[in-house]
Parts: sequence; structure tokens; C-alpha cells
Amino acid sequence: MLTILSLLPQVGPSNMPSNSDKVFHAVAYMFFTMIWYLTLKQSYFLKKALSKAVGLAIVFGIIIEILQHTLTQHREADIKDVVANIIGALLAVLIIKLALKMKVKNN
Repeated sequence: MLTILSLLPQVGPSNMPSNSDKVFHAVAYMFFTMIWYLTLKQSYFLKKALSKAVGLAIVFGIIIEILQHTLTQHREADIKDVVANIIGALLAVLIIKLALKMKVKNN
């Protein structure tokens, strides 16, 4: 889903403030990282699953930006998008670590 949305012509209203799409990037990659973490934690220790999920999200985000530059005429690569993607992945780390800490306290 993320790949398709990233390579289609611009989605959403055209009258949005400049750089407001960076919030969408951060939120999308936060959820993307969380989903990868939940998938990978079945096979790896928690820390390794989290680091793999973050790594996958960051590499995927960079690849998508390269594909936008090379495969599409309606999208362009933007380093700010990569930064927003990384921020989203790091937000996922923060949320996951807080959730794990709360789970330990409750046990």
C-alpha cells in the first residue's frame, strides 16, 4: 500500500500548506515500522526485531525516493521526505519502548 501511494500521482488536497506532507510521511513510516516490528518479533529477540524493522523502514524509504525520481514524471525525490520517514521510524521505536516498559511495570 505504501509503495503504491508513494508512486502514484500526488494524493490529497492540493491546497495544503508547504511541507505538510512530511507529517503524513512520519505517521506512515511510524506505522510501517510498527508493523514490521510486530512481524519480526515472532522470529527474533525484541531488540533485534526492532533494529531490523527500523533498518527496513529507512532503506525502504530511501528506495522509494529513488524510484520516485527515476520511474515517475509526476513525483520527485526529496531529502526532506527521507528525514520525515526516519523521524517516523524513530517515533515507532519510542512508542514501542514505552509500551514494553509499561508492560514490564504492569507485570
